[in-house]
Amino acid sequence: MIRKLKWKKILIATLYSLFIVCFPVLFCTTTVRCSVNSIHLYEYGFDRYGVSEDTGIDREQLGNVAKRLVDYFNFRVETPQMMVVIESGEEILLFQEDDQNRELTHLADVRWLFQFNHRVQLASLAYVIIYILLFLLWRKGHWQDLAKGIRWGCALTLVLIAVLGIASVFIDFEQLFVQFHHVAFDNPWWMSSGYLPKLFPEQFWQDIAFLGAGVIAAEALLLGSLAWAIPFIWRKRHSQ
Repeated sequence: MIRKLKWKKILIATLYSLFIVCFPVLFCTTTVRCSVNSIHLYEYGFDRYGVSEDTGIDREQLGNVAKRLVDYFNFRVETPQMMVVIESGEEILLFQEDDQNRELTHLADVRWLFQFNHRVQLASLAYVIIYILLFLLWRKGHWQDLAKGIRWGCALTLVLIAVLGIASVFIDFEQLFVQFHHVAFDNPWWMSSGYLPKLFPEQFWQDIAFLGAGVIAAEALLLGSLAWAIPFIWRKRHSQ
């Protein structure tokens, strides 16, 4: 009997810890998914870094490139490849696929990575929803403990963002960028001399990283504030 109670406590603590850990995962994967599907974000990078001038591809066509990539990453088209007309009037294939550059291969790898992100997002969201429903079903009188778990999840998210922010002061972004690609991809095709790095220069990814961190922090602060305010207001009303 004592052993059963011990294992039950361990199980409850494990499930509760997973619930807390799911929040930074959910915030991160949701932000990535929204970024991947934001055509305006692609166009922001094109405008900010003068991609039209650098590639000779006009702004209207770059907008079509953004839409094509979003469709490709969401499996609405089979290939990201498309024809574009450059400044000289020549019509060319946008992405190179030869012995030196495998941009289509790399984009296929990127799509797989984004789909993995989507699956992790859905899995973490499903766990959070199921945990909340089961908690309210069996321990509905202790809903404030649930709010506490949400606050812990948001606090963990903010701590991780702060740690990454401090690390970015001491570590060059280019180093992180290169290391990420070595970890995420098992081939060298992310290194290209074609149009792909011109469309998305390293500075663009640095902007996205800082913007994403800010969005994640804002999400955690908002949800954490709600998880604190609702129990606080409830206690205040019931103490009168």
